[in-house]
Amino acid sequence: MQFVRLGEFFAAARITGPTHNLLQIRFGGPLDGFPICERLDGTGECRHKPLNEDQLVQHVLRGVAEANQHLGSAYVVSHIRYVENDTPPEKAYGFMAMRIVEHYHNGGAFESGLSTEQDG
Repeated sequence: MQFVRLGEFFAAARITGPTHNLLQIRFGGPLDGFPICERLDGTGECRHKPLNEDQLVQHVLRGVAEANQHLGSAYVVSHIRYVENDTPPEKAYGFMAMRIVEHYHNGGAFESGLSTEQDG
């Protein structure tokens, strides 16, 4: 898994054989409700069943909650980004979110990514 920082977003990229996933999350203060979720434009010609955004968000939140429980931390996700033509299953995003939190919390290195206009 590759860890990258894009402005205020922490990202993980995961490519395993025919599957590919990119998750970007931004940490924020306590939220009233769910984080903002943004679908990024697809890349390449990959075509398959679209991701279920509601399930993806739920898995990300569970992954962060699991990491918080394990680490004794209280990270909150305020914004989620994913690529619209990435591959299922949605539970992969929960694993990636958990790994981002663990990596960040433990002082792991995040490669510098180029800031884009989407990094708002």
